[in-house]
Amino acid sequence: MEISGNKMAETAVKETTGEWARGWPIVLASLVGIALCLSPLPYWALIIIGPELAKEFGWSREVITAGFLFMTSGVLIGAPVAGQLVDRYGARRVLLPSIVALGLGTIGFSMMTADPRVFYLIFFVTAVLGSATLPITWTKAIVNNFDRHRGLALGIALTGTGLYGFVASPSIQAMINAFGWRWAYIGVGMLPLVLSLPLAFILFKDEKENRQLADVDTTAERSLMSWIWIPILIAIALCAVVITVLGQENGAVKAILMMAAFFITYLGYVFMKSGGPDVSPMPGLTVREIYSNYRFWIILFCFMLLGAVVSGIIANSKFILLDKGYTANQSASLLIGAGVIGLSTMVGRLVGGYLVDRIWAPLIGFVFLTVPALGCWILMGDFPLGLNVVALILVGLAAGVEFDLMAYFVSRYFGMKSYGRIYGLIYAAFGLGSGTSPIIFNLIRGTDPDYSTVLLMASFGFLIGGALLLTLGKYKDFGLDPHAHP
Repeated sequence: MEISGNKMAETAVKETTGEWARGWPIVLASLVGIALCLSPLPYWALIIIGPELAKEFGWSREVITAGFLFMTSGVLIGAPVAGQLVDRYGARRVLLPSIVALGLGTIGFSMMTADPRVFYLIFFVTAVLGSATLPITWTKAIVNNFDRHRGLALGIALTGTGLYGFVASPSIQAMINAFGWRWAYIGVGMLPLVLSLPLAFILFKDEKENRQLADVDTTAERSLMSWIWIPILIAIALCAVVITVLGQENGAVKAILMMAAFFITYLGYVFMKSGGPDVSPMPGLTVREIYSNYRFWIILFCFMLLGAVVSGIIANSKFILLDKGYTANQSASLLIGAGVIGLSTMVGRLVGGYLVDRIWAPLIGFVFLTVPALGCWILMGDFPLGLNVVALILVGLAAGVEFDLMAYFVSRYFGMKSYGRIYGLIYAAFGLGSGTSPIIFNLIRGTDPDYSTVLLMASFGFLIGGALLLTLGKYKDFGLDPHAHP
Protein backbone atom coordinates (compact mmCIF):
# COMPACT_ATOMS: atom_id res chain seq x y z
CA MET A 1 0.00 0.00 0.00
CA GLU A 2 2.84 2.37 0.88
CA ILE A 3 4.61 1.65 -2.42
CA SER A 4 1.40 2.24 -4.33
CA GLY A 5 0.90 5.51 -2.50
CA ASN A 6 4.44 6.61 -3.29
CA LYS A 7 3.95 5.84 -6.97
CA MET A 8 0.74 7.87 -7.03
CA ALA A 9 2.52 10.79 -5.37
CA GLU A 10 5.38 10.58 -7.86
CA THR A 11 2.92 10.50 -10.75
CA ALA A 12 1.13 13.57 -9.40
CA VAL A 13 4.43 15.46 -9.08
CA LYS A 14 5.42 14.53 -12.63
CA GLU A 15 2.04 15.62 -13.98
CA THR A 16 2.29 18.96 -12.18
CA THR A 17 5.89 19.53 -13.29
CA GLY A 18 4.98 18.59 -16.85
CA GLU A 19 2.13 21.09 -16.91
CA TRP A 20 4.37 23.99 -15.94
CA ALA A 21 7.29 22.86 -18.10
CA ARG A 22 5.00 22.75 -21.11
CA GLY A 23 2.74 25.65 -20.28
CA TRP A 24 4.84 28.43 -18.70
CA PRO A 25 5.42 30.26 -22.02
CA ILE A 26 1.66 30.33 -22.60
CA VAL A 27 1.05 31.70 -19.09
CA LEU A 28 3.73 34.39 -19.48
CA ALA A 29 2.45 35.52 -22.89
CA SER A 30 -1.12 35.48 -21.54
CA LEU A 31 -0.15 37.55 -18.50
CA VAL A 32 1.15 40.37 -20.69
CA GLY A 33 -1.52 39.89 -23.37
CA ILE A 34 -4.42 40.03 -20.93
CA ALA A 35 -2.87 43.08 -19.25
CA LEU A 36 -3.00 44.85 -22.63
CA CYS A 37 -6.16 43.36 -24.12
CA LEU A 38 -9.45 45.01 -25.09
CA SER A 39 -10.92 44.68 -21.62
CA PRO A 40 -8.53 46.95 -19.65
CA LEU A 41 -6.77 49.01 -22.33
CA PRO A 42 -9.36 51.49 -23.69
CA TYR A 43 -11.44 51.02 -20.53
CA TRP A 44 -8.87 52.43 -18.10
CA ALA A 45 -7.80 55.04 -20.64
CA LEU A 46 -11.31 56.49 -20.74
CA ILE A 47 -11.64 56.37 -16.95
CA ILE A 48 -8.61 58.66 -16.58
CA ILE A 49 -8.93 60.68 -19.80
CA GLY A 50 -12.72 61.14 -19.57
CA PRO A 51 -12.58 64.32 -17.43
CA GLU A 52 -10.14 65.80 -19.96
CA LEU A 53 -12.66 65.23 -22.76
CA ALA A 54 -15.26 67.01 -20.66
CA LYS A 55 -12.95 70.00 -20.33
CA GLU A 56 -11.96 70.21 -24.01
CA PHE A 57 -15.20 69.30 -25.75
CA GLY A 58 -17.75 70.25 -23.09
CA TRP A 59 -19.13 66.69 -22.99
CA SER A 60 -21.27 65.58 -20.06
CA ARG A 61 -20.53 62.47 -18.03
CA GLU A 62 -23.39 60.73 -19.85
CA VAL A 63 -21.84 61.48 -23.25
CA ILE A 64 -18.41 60.27 -22.12
CA THR A 65 -19.55 57.05 -20.47
CA ALA A 66 -21.79 56.32 -23.47
CA GLY A 67 -18.52 55.34 -25.15
CA PHE A 68 -18.71 52.11 -23.17
CA LEU A 69 -22.01 51.36 -24.94
CA PHE A 70 -20.20 51.15 -28.25
CA MET A 71 -17.45 49.07 -26.76
CA THR A 72 -20.25 46.77 -25.58
CA SER A 73 -21.87 46.74 -29.01
CA GLY A 74 -18.59 45.57 -30.47
CA VAL A 75 -18.04 42.97 -27.74
CA LEU A 76 -21.59 41.61 -28.08
CA ILE A 77 -20.79 40.50 -31.58
CA GLY A 78 -17.02 40.31 -31.50
CA ALA A 79 -16.66 38.01 -28.47
CA PRO A 80 -18.93 35.19 -29.72
CA VAL A 81 -17.47 35.41 -33.23
CA ALA A 82 -13.95 35.35 -31.80
CA GLY A 83 -14.95 32.25 -29.86
CA GLN A 84 -16.13 30.59 -33.08
CA LEU A 85 -12.91 31.44 -34.88
CA VAL A 86 -10.72 30.30 -31.99
CA ASP A 87 -12.53 26.95 -31.75
CA ARG A 88 -11.92 26.35 -35.43
CA TYR A 89 -8.59 27.94 -36.33
CA GLY A 90 -6.84 27.98 -32.97
CA ALA A 91 -6.14 30.83 -30.59
CA ARG A 92 -2.85 32.09 -32.01
CA ARG A 93 -4.02 32.59 -35.61
CA VAL A 94 -6.97 34.69 -34.47
CA LEU A 95 -5.08 36.52 -31.74
CA LEU A 96 -2.16 38.10 -33.60
CA PRO A 97 -4.11 40.26 -36.10
CA SER A 98 -6.54 41.25 -33.36
CA ILE A 99 -3.68 42.63 -31.23
CA VAL A 100 -2.64 44.85 -34.13
CA ALA A 101 -6.23 46.07 -34.59
CA LEU A 102 -6.54 46.87 -30.88
CA GLY A 103 -3.33 48.89 -30.81
CA LEU A 104 -4.17 50.91 -33.93
CA GLY A 105 -7.75 51.43 -32.78
CA THR A 106 -6.63 52.81 -29.42
CA ILE A 107 -4.20 55.15 -31.15
CA GLY A 108 -7.16 56.28 -33.26
CA PHE A 109 -8.73 57.92 -30.18
CA SER A 110 -6.00 60.57 -30.41
CA MET A 111 -7.65 61.87 -33.59
CA MET A 112 -11.07 62.52 -32.06
CA THR A 113 -13.02 65.69 -32.82
CA ALA A 114 -15.69 67.45 -30.79
CA ASP A 115 -18.32 65.31 -32.56
CA PRO A 116 -19.01 62.39 -30.17
CA ARG A 117 -20.01 60.19 -33.10
CA VAL A 118 -16.34 59.95 -34.09
CA PHE A 119 -15.57 58.85 -30.52
CA TYR A 120 -18.32 56.21 -30.61
CA LEU A 121 -17.32 54.88 -34.03
CA ILE A 122 -13.70 54.38 -32.96
CA PHE A 123 -14.86 52.53 -29.85
CA PHE A 124 -17.13 50.22 -31.84
CA VAL A 125 -14.63 49.32 -34.56
CA THR A 126 -11.84 48.80 -32.03
CA ALA A 127 -14.05 46.49 -29.96
CA VAL A 128 -15.18 44.36 -32.91
CA LEU A 129 -11.70 43.88 -34.34
CA GLY A 130 -9.98 43.64 -30.97
CA SER A 131 -12.36 41.12 -29.38
CA ALA A 132 -10.02 38.20 -30.02
CA THR A 133 -7.57 39.76 -27.53
CA LEU A 134 -10.08 39.19 -24.71
CA PRO A 135 -9.47 36.40 -22.15
CA ILE A 136 -11.57 34.08 -24.37
CA THR A 137 -8.50 33.49 -26.50
CA TRP A 138 -5.75 33.46 -23.90
CA THR A 139 -7.55 31.26 -21.39
CA LYS A 140 -8.41 28.53 -23.86
CA ALA A 141 -4.74 27.65 -24.25
CA ILE A 142 -4.29 27.71 -20.47
CA VAL A 143 -7.21 25.42 -19.64
CA ASN A 144 -6.14 23.17 -22.51
CA ASN A 145 -2.66 22.67 -21.00
CA PHE A 146 -3.33 22.84 -17.25
CA ASP A 147 -5.45 20.48 -15.17
CA ARG A 148 -4.20 20.10 -11.59
CA HIS A 149 -3.09 23.74 -11.41
CA ARG A 150 -5.63 25.21 -13.80
CA GLY A 151 -6.95 27.74 -11.30
CA LEU A 152 -3.49 28.96 -10.34
CA ALA A 153 -2.36 29.23 -13.97
CA LEU A 154 -5.50 31.20 -14.80
CA GLY A 155 -5.01 33.37 -11.74
CA ILE A 156 -1.43 34.24 -12.70
CA ALA A 157 -2.34 35.06 -16.29
CA LEU A 158 -5.41 37.04 -15.37
CA THR A 159 -3.52 39.22 -12.91
CA GLY A 160 -2.63 41.10 -16.07
CA THR A 161 -5.78 43.23 -15.91
CA GLY A 162 -5.04 44.17 -12.30
CA LEU A 163 -1.39 44.85 -13.08
CA TYR A 164 -2.38 47.21 -15.87
CA GLY A 165 -5.07 48.84 -13.75
CA PHE A 166 -2.51 49.43 -10.99
CA VAL A 167 -0.01 51.24 -13.22
CA ALA A 168 -2.46 52.72 -15.76
CA SER A 169 -4.10 55.35 -13.56
CA PRO A 170 -0.98 57.25 -12.43
CA SER A 171 0.95 56.69 -15.68
CA ILE A 172 -1.86 57.91 -17.94
CA GLN A 173 -2.43 60.88 -15.64
CA ALA A 174 1.32 61.64 -15.82
CA MET A 175 1.22 61.51 -19.64
CA ILE A 176 -1.77 63.85 -19.65
CA ASN A 177 0.03 66.29 -17.36
CA ALA A 178 3.20 66.19 -19.50
CA PHE A 179 1.95 65.86 -23.09
CA GLY A 180 -1.86 66.13 -23.18
CA TRP A 181 -4.59 63.52 -23.53
CA ARG A 182 -4.04 62.88 -27.26
CA TRP A 183 -0.45 61.73 -26.72
CA ALA A 184 -1.65 59.72 -23.74
CA TYR A 185 -3.92 57.74 -26.10
CA ILE A 186 -1.01 57.20 -28.51
CA GLY A 187 1.16 55.92 -25.67
CA VAL A 188 -1.54 53.52 -24.50
CA GLY A 189 -2.15 52.22 -28.04
CA MET A 190 1.53 51.46 -28.58
CA LEU A 191 1.69 49.09 -25.62
CA PRO A 192 0.09 45.99 -27.21
CA LEU A 193 2.08 46.53 -30.41
CA VAL A 194 5.49 46.61 -28.72
CA LEU A 195 4.84 44.22 -25.81
CA SER A 196 2.04 41.68 -26.21
CA LEU A 197 2.36 41.18 -29.99
CA PRO A 198 5.98 39.93 -30.02
CA LEU A 199 5.45 37.82 -26.89
CA ALA A 200 2.35 36.21 -28.39
CA PHE A 201 4.19 35.52 -31.64
CA ILE A 202 7.14 33.88 -29.89
CA LEU A 203 5.66 32.17 -26.81
CA PHE A 204 1.94 31.64 -27.32
CA LYS A 205 1.99 28.25 -29.07
CA ASP A 206 -0.45 25.50 -28.10
CA GLU A 207 0.85 22.32 -29.73
CA LYS A 208 -1.89 20.28 -28.09
CA GLU A 209 -4.54 22.41 -29.76
CA ASN A 210 -2.76 22.20 -33.12
CA ARG A 211 -2.86 18.40 -33.04
CA GLN A 212 -6.55 18.42 -32.18
CA LEU A 213 -7.44 20.89 -34.93
CA ALA A 214 -5.71 18.73 -37.52
CA ASP A 215 -8.50 16.17 -37.10
CA VAL A 216 -11.39 18.60 -37.68
CA ASP A 217 -13.78 17.80 -40.51
CA THR A 218 -13.60 20.54 -43.17
CA THR A 219 -17.23 20.05 -44.20
CA ALA A 220 -18.33 20.80 -40.65
CA GLU A 221 -15.96 23.77 -40.67
CA ARG A 222 -17.72 25.33 -43.63
CA SER A 223 -21.08 24.77 -41.96
CA LEU A 224 -19.81 26.45 -38.81
CA MET A 225 -18.18 29.46 -40.45
CA SER A 226 -20.77 30.21 -43.13
CA TRP A 227 -23.16 32.12 -40.88
CA ILE A 228 -20.97 34.33 -38.69
CA TRP A 229 -20.96 37.26 -41.13
CA ILE A 230 -24.70 37.77 -40.72
CA PRO A 231 -24.56 38.93 -37.07
CA ILE A 232 -21.52 41.10 -37.91
CA LEU A 233 -23.61 43.02 -40.45
CA ILE A 234 -26.46 43.23 -37.95
CA ALA A 235 -24.08 44.59 -35.31
CA ILE A 236 -22.82 47.28 -37.69
CA ALA A 237 -26.41 48.31 -38.35
CA LEU A 238 -27.03 48.28 -34.59
CA CYS A 239 -24.10 50.65 -34.04
CA ALA A 240 -25.47 53.10 -36.62
CA VAL A 241 -28.93 53.01 -35.06
CA VAL A 242 -27.55 53.46 -31.53
CA ILE A 243 -25.61 56.56 -32.64
CA THR A 244 -28.84 58.00 -34.04
CA VAL A 245 -30.93 57.09 -31.00
CA LEU A 246 -28.47 58.65 -28.54
CA GLY A 247 -29.34 62.06 -29.91
CA GLN A 248 -33.03 61.62 -29.06
CA GLU A 249 -34.86 62.18 -25.79
CA ASN A 250 -34.02 59.34 -23.37
CA GLY A 251 -31.64 58.15 -26.07
CA ALA A 252 -29.26 56.33 -23.73
CA VAL A 253 -32.09 54.29 -22.22
CA LYS A 254 -33.41 53.38 -25.65
CA ALA A 255 -29.92 52.41 -26.81
CA ILE A 256 -29.39 50.12 -23.82
CA LEU A 257 -32.75 48.43 -24.40
CA MET A 258 -31.88 47.92 -28.06
CA MET A 259 -28.58 46.31 -27.16
CA ALA A 260 -30.28 44.00 -24.67
CA ALA A 261 -32.82 43.03 -27.34
CA PHE A 262 -29.99 42.39 -29.79
CA PHE A 263 -28.23 40.10 -27.30
CA ILE A 264 -31.39 38.10 -26.61
CA THR A 265 -32.01 37.74 -30.35
CA TYR A 266 -28.40 36.72 -30.86
CA LEU A 267 -28.72 33.97 -28.23
CA GLY A 268 -31.68 32.58 -30.16
CA TYR A 269 -29.78 32.85 -33.44
CA VAL A 270 -26.82 30.92 -32.05
CA PHE A 271 -29.15 28.18 -30.80
CA MET A 272 -30.80 27.78 -34.20
CA LYS A 273 -27.45 27.60 -35.97
CA SER A 274 -25.86 25.17 -33.52
CA GLY A 275 -27.65 22.02 -34.59
CA GLY A 276 -25.15 20.96 -37.27
CA PRO A 277 -22.15 18.65 -36.91
CA ASP A 278 -19.71 19.64 -34.17
CA VAL A 279 -16.20 20.31 -35.40
CA SER A 280 -14.31 19.77 -32.14
CA PRO A 281 -12.95 16.35 -31.11
CA MET A 282 -12.54 17.49 -27.49
CA PRO A 283 -14.79 16.25 -24.63
CA GLY A 284 -17.60 18.39 -23.32
CA LEU A 285 -21.05 19.75 -24.10
CA THR A 286 -22.12 21.21 -27.42
CA VAL A 287 -23.55 24.71 -27.71
CA ARG A 288 -27.06 23.32 -28.16
CA GLU A 289 -26.72 21.13 -25.07
CA ILE A 290 -25.80 24.01 -22.78
CA TYR A 291 -29.03 25.84 -23.65
CA SER A 292 -30.95 23.19 -21.72
CA ASN A 293 -28.46 23.27 -18.82
CA TYR A 294 -29.63 25.52 -15.98
CA ARG A 295 -26.03 26.20 -14.97
CA PHE A 296 -25.38 28.05 -18.23
CA TRP A 297 -28.21 30.49 -17.61
CA ILE A 298 -27.22 31.07 -13.98
CA ILE A 299 -23.60 31.71 -14.94
CA LEU A 300 -24.64 33.98 -17.81
CA PHE A 301 -27.00 36.05 -15.62
CA CYS A 302 -24.59 36.24 -12.68
CA PHE A 303 -21.72 37.52 -14.79
CA MET A 304 -23.96 40.05 -16.51
CA LEU A 305 -25.16 41.35 -13.13
CA LEU A 306 -21.78 41.23 -11.39
CA GLY A 307 -20.04 42.72 -14.41
CA ALA A 308 -22.50 45.60 -14.27
CA VAL A 309 -21.98 46.51 -10.61
CA VAL A 310 -18.19 46.06 -10.68
CA SER A 311 -17.69 47.96 -13.93
CA GLY A 312 -20.14 50.69 -12.97
CA ILE A 313 -18.10 51.48 -9.88
CA ILE A 314 -14.67 51.16 -11.49
CA ALA A 315 -15.59 53.13 -14.63
CA ASN A 316 -16.93 55.96 -12.50
CA SER A 317 -14.31 55.63 -9.76
CA LYS A 318 -12.57 58.87 -10.67
CA PHE A 319 -15.89 60.72 -10.76
CA ILE A 320 -16.94 59.12 -7.44
CA LEU A 321 -13.70 60.20 -5.80
CA LEU A 322 -13.88 63.71 -7.31
CA ASP A 323 -17.40 64.05 -5.84
CA LYS A 324 -15.95 63.08 -2.45
CA GLY A 325 -13.40 65.91 -2.62
CA TYR A 326 -10.34 64.14 -4.09
CA THR A 327 -8.11 66.06 -6.51
CA ALA A 328 -7.50 64.72 -10.04
CA ASN A 329 -4.06 63.37 -9.08
CA GLN A 330 -5.35 61.81 -5.84
CA SER A 331 -8.22 60.07 -7.62
CA ALA A 332 -5.77 58.42 -10.05
CA SER A 333 -3.00 57.67 -7.54
CA LEU A 334 -1.56 54.24 -6.81
CA LEU A 335 -2.35 53.91 -3.12
CA ILE A 336 -5.41 56.04 -2.35
CA GLY A 337 -7.19 56.41 -5.71
CA ALA A 338 -8.23 54.29 -8.68
CA GLY A 339 -4.79 52.67 -8.81
CA VAL A 340 -5.52 50.74 -5.63
CA ILE A 341 -8.33 48.97 -7.50
CA GLY A 342 -5.78 47.54 -9.92
CA LEU A 343 -3.52 46.42 -7.07
CA SER A 344 -6.34 44.60 -5.27
CA THR A 345 -7.47 43.10 -8.58
CA MET A 346 -4.06 41.42 -8.88
CA VAL A 347 -4.42 40.04 -5.35
CA GLY A 348 -7.91 38.76 -6.17
CA ARG A 349 -6.64 37.04 -9.31
CA LEU A 350 -3.83 35.18 -7.54
CA VAL A 351 -5.67 34.31 -4.34
CA GLY A 352 -8.84 33.34 -6.20
CA GLY A 353 -6.92 31.24 -8.73
CA TYR A 354 -5.06 29.44 -5.93
CA LEU A 355 -8.22 28.75 -3.94
CA VAL A 356 -10.42 27.39 -6.74
CA ASP A 357 -7.96 24.52 -7.23
CA ARG A 358 -8.61 23.51 -3.61
CA ILE A 359 -12.09 24.72 -2.68
CA TRP A 360 -15.41 24.55 -4.54
CA ALA A 361 -15.21 27.53 -6.91
CA PRO A 362 -18.81 28.83 -6.45
CA LEU A 363 -18.11 29.21 -2.72
CA ILE A 364 -15.00 31.26 -3.49
CA GLY A 365 -17.10 33.36 -5.86
CA PHE A 366 -19.77 33.89 -3.22
CA VAL A 367 -17.27 35.20 -0.67
CA PHE A 368 -15.33 37.47 -3.03
CA LEU A 369 -18.41 38.82 -4.82
CA THR A 370 -20.66 39.61 -1.85
CA VAL A 371 -18.14 41.37 0.42
CA PRO A 372 -17.94 44.40 -1.96
CA ALA A 373 -21.47 45.28 -0.86
CA LEU A 374 -19.75 46.62 2.26
CA GLY A 375 -17.53 48.73 0.02
CA CYS A 376 -20.61 50.27 -1.61
CA TRP A 377 -22.01 51.25 1.78
CA ILE A 378 -18.67 52.85 2.73
CA LEU A 379 -18.53 54.88 -0.49
CA MET A 380 -22.08 56.10 0.17
CA GLY A 381 -21.09 57.73 3.46
CA ASP A 382 -18.79 60.47 4.67
CA PHE A 383 -15.94 58.33 5.96
CA PRO A 384 -12.21 58.99 6.39
CA LEU A 385 -9.74 58.37 3.57
CA GLY A 386 -8.63 55.01 4.94
CA LEU A 387 -12.11 53.50 4.76
CA ASN A 388 -12.62 54.78 1.22
CA VAL A 389 -9.41 52.96 0.25
CA VAL A 390 -10.79 49.78 1.88
CA ALA A 391 -13.97 50.15 -0.19
CA LEU A 392 -11.96 50.41 -3.42
CA ILE A 393 -9.92 47.35 -2.41
CA LEU A 394 -13.07 45.27 -1.89
CA VAL A 395 -14.35 46.22 -5.35
CA GLY A 396 -10.94 45.41 -6.84
CA LEU A 397 -10.94 41.96 -5.24
CA ALA A 398 -14.30 41.24 -6.88
CA ALA A 399 -12.97 42.41 -10.23
CA GLY A 400 -10.00 40.12 -9.64
CA VAL A 401 -11.91 36.86 -9.40
CA GLU A 402 -14.46 37.47 -12.16
CA PHE A 403 -12.39 36.28 -15.13
CA ASP A 404 -10.81 33.45 -13.10
CA LEU A 405 -14.26 32.13 -12.29
CA MET A 406 -15.64 32.65 -15.79
CA ALA A 407 -12.95 30.51 -17.42
CA TYR A 408 -12.99 27.97 -14.59
CA PHE A 409 -16.77 27.54 -14.64
CA VAL A 410 -16.91 27.09 -18.41
CA SER A 411 -14.16 24.44 -18.41
CA ARG A 412 -15.43 22.54 -15.33
CA TYR A 413 -19.17 22.60 -16.03
CA PHE A 414 -19.21 22.44 -19.85
CA GLY A 415 -15.84 20.97 -20.90
CA MET A 416 -13.63 21.95 -23.82
CA LYS A 417 -15.66 20.89 -26.86
CA SER A 418 -17.26 24.32 -27.33
CA TYR A 419 -15.16 26.30 -24.85
CA GLY A 420 -14.58 29.31 -27.08
CA ARG A 421 -18.20 29.65 -28.15
CA ILE A 422 -19.65 29.18 -24.66
CA TYR A 423 -17.12 31.53 -23.13
CA GLY A 424 -17.90 34.01 -25.89
CA LEU A 425 -21.62 34.00 -25.09
CA ILE A 426 -21.03 34.42 -21.36
CA TYR A 427 -18.45 37.13 -21.97
CA ALA A 428 -20.91 38.92 -24.24
CA ALA A 429 -23.43 38.91 -21.39
CA PHE A 430 -20.70 40.17 -19.07
CA GLY A 431 -19.88 42.84 -21.65
CA LEU A 432 -23.52 43.88 -21.86
CA GLY A 433 -23.61 44.44 -18.11
CA SER A 434 -20.19 46.04 -17.77
CA GLY A 435 -20.54 48.20 -20.88
CA THR A 436 -23.96 49.66 -20.12
CA SER A 437 -23.56 50.17 -16.37
CA PRO A 438 -21.19 53.18 -16.52
CA ILE A 439 -23.79 55.33 -18.23
CA ILE A 440 -26.63 53.78 -16.19
CA PHE A 441 -24.82 54.88 -13.04
CA ASN A 442 -24.80 58.45 -14.33
CA LEU A 443 -28.40 58.31 -15.52
CA ILE A 444 -29.51 57.21 -12.04
CA ARG A 445 -27.24 59.79 -10.40
CA GLY A 446 -28.81 62.54 -12.50
CA THR A 447 -28.43 65.84 -10.67
CA ASP A 448 -27.63 64.25 -7.31
CA PRO A 449 -24.43 65.50 -5.67
CA ASP A 450 -22.99 61.97 -5.45
CA TYR A 451 -23.58 58.31 -6.37
CA SER A 452 -25.21 57.15 -3.11
CA THR A 453 -28.47 55.92 -4.68
CA VAL A 454 -26.84 53.86 -7.38
CA LEU A 455 -24.24 52.49 -4.95
CA LEU A 456 -27.04 51.20 -2.74
CA MET A 457 -28.53 49.42 -5.75
CA ALA A 458 -25.11 48.03 -6.64
CA SER A 459 -24.72 46.56 -3.15
CA PHE A 460 -27.83 44.44 -3.70
CA GLY A 461 -26.49 43.39 -7.09
CA PHE A 462 -23.36 42.01 -5.41
CA LEU A 463 -25.40 40.08 -2.87
CA ILE A 464 -27.81 38.56 -5.42
CA GLY A 465 -25.15 37.66 -7.98
CA GLY A 466 -22.84 36.06 -5.43
CA ALA A 467 -25.61 34.05 -3.79
CA LEU A 468 -26.84 32.61 -7.10
CA LEU A 469 -23.44 31.00 -7.72
CA LEU A 470 -24.10 28.66 -4.79
CA THR A 471 -26.81 26.91 -6.84
CA LEU A 472 -24.36 25.55 -9.47
CA GLY A 473 -23.70 22.23 -7.74
CA LYS A 474 -20.93 19.73 -8.53
CA TYR A 475 -18.57 20.07 -11.45
CA LYS A 476 -19.23 17.96 -14.53
CA ASP A 477 -16.82 15.03 -14.92
CA PHE A 478 -15.71 14.70 -18.55
CA GLY A 479 -13.25 11.92 -17.78
CA LEU A 480 -10.23 14.24 -17.78
CA ASP A 481 -9.74 15.35 -14.19
CA PRO A 482 -9.93 12.95 -11.23
CA HIS A 483 -10.13 15.96 -8.91
CA ALA A 484 -13.11 17.57 -10.65
CA HIS A 485 -15.52 17.31 -7.74
CA PRO A 486 -15.56 19.53 -4.67
